[in-house]
Amino acid sequence: MNKPKIGAVLCALAMVLWFTAGTLFVMPAFAEKTDGSLTLWCVKDDDIVSNMHWQLYRVGHREANDYVFEGDFENYRTTLGDQTKPVPEWEAETVAEVAEALRRETIVNEIDKRDEGYTNSAGAVTFSGLEDGLYLVRGDILNVGDITYIPGAVFFEMRGEDAAVLNAYPKIVMRTLSEEMSVYSCRKVWQNGEDQPWDRSASITVERYRDNEYYDEFELNEDNDWTYEWDDTEDHIWFVYEKVIPAGYTVTYRENHTQFLIINTYEETTDPGSTTDTKAAATTTIDTQTTASSDRTDKTATTISSRTATIPPPSTTAVTGEKAPQTGQLWWPVPALAAGGLLCFGIGLTIRKKNDEE
Repeated sequence: MNKPKIGAVLCALAMVLWFTAGTLFVMPAFAEKTDGSLTLWCVKDDDIVSNMHWQLYRVGHREANDYVFEGDFENYRTTLGDQTKPVPEWEAETVAEVAEALRRETIVNEIDKRDEGYTNSAGAVTFSGLEDGLYLVRGDILNVGDITYIPGAVFFEMRGEDAAVLNAYPKIVMRTLSEEMSVYSCRKVWQNGEDQPWDRSASITVERYRDNEYYDEFELNEDNDWTYEWDDTEDHIWFVYEKVIPAGYTVTYRENHTQFLIINTYEETTDPGSTTDTKAAATTTIDTQTTASSDRTDKTATTISSRTATIPPPSTTAVTGEKAPQTGQLWWPVPALAAGGLLCFGIGLTIRKKNDEE
């Protein structure tokens, strides 16, 4: 190869290296953004639950070492875990309780879903295109013959490359409904600080929902020992909802087949000069293991408390992540390619100059 051709080749190579370096410098702003996905796998024992309807909601996002609810969930106060830690590091029981509280919120307030889908023949449904943030997925009750499948909700965090591809295995309860009559009960528990005053006139309003439809409401207060009972056949599925969460408190719901527990936990530090209704709503702390004023109430509390200890482990209520392929940019090639381009360009010009002199 003669000298003019060598110079031309080196100049062309220099242009390629410069273009490559420039491309690496400009494009990573898009490569850093990872669209996450969540796949639900709905299997109960050996049964694959297909054709179950699931709905996805975006409920919030992370700000530094805190979580912030947004949109229709902005003013909702549920009991969270350590917000400085990612959701997968919370206790499984806490994650399940947050999911349940938010599930009720979507039904009661008819919040618009972000996406929806049905499980396929393998019991799977995938939601994709998810940016970083906090999400809730809830399923509808499914009737197949004389079997009813009741899905648990899933609360999860999408967080960059460490959680770009997630799999979840929601808890699914399988029941055979019947027309047998049962006694249902709802109990209110206050968890206050030791210095919290109690007001015997405090009360709360609770809404009842039957088969996810509003039914009626009732009041809980000290006069009825914060407990309400009703009779109904077992071919209906009930849940309760605290209509107004007292100021300074968060809410947690726990339940089994016929017993419902509403727990308000005091978390806010109120300014001494404040005139909020936190003090009016406060009452004595009731521990679920404490002997109550009647055998019936004590049995309800103990049974529900025992049930909460058996909330499924993370594998049935939380999500598992698979590390996504690396899509962020690598910066070290940029200076190397730029220097290589300059070197080739300089050599090419030198060869061309010498050729012109000859």
